Amino acid sequence: MEWWRWVAASVEALLLLVLVLLWYDGLREKRNWQPSWAARAAGVGLVVVPLGFLVVLLVPLWLGLVLLAIPAVTIAAMALAS
Repeated sequence: MEWWRWVAASVEALLLLVLVLLWYDGLREKRNWQPSWAARAAGVGLVVVPLGFLVVLLVPLWLGLVLLAIPAVTIAAMALAS
């Protein structure tokens, strides 16, 4: 495999990890939620990280870049909203 596929897949995994951590932070701040519930929900969300890595690693370049743009735009929108 080409080196850029590995770089794109690693960036995708990092972006998805950031999104899961932001989601966990939001769940922790919910009223009437215990920290263990938030950790369990975020733990289930961590399944997305290796799946995203594998998908971006195996799809064509143009589709991998689209999949990279989705969490990047989401994180940018969340940063601008705060």
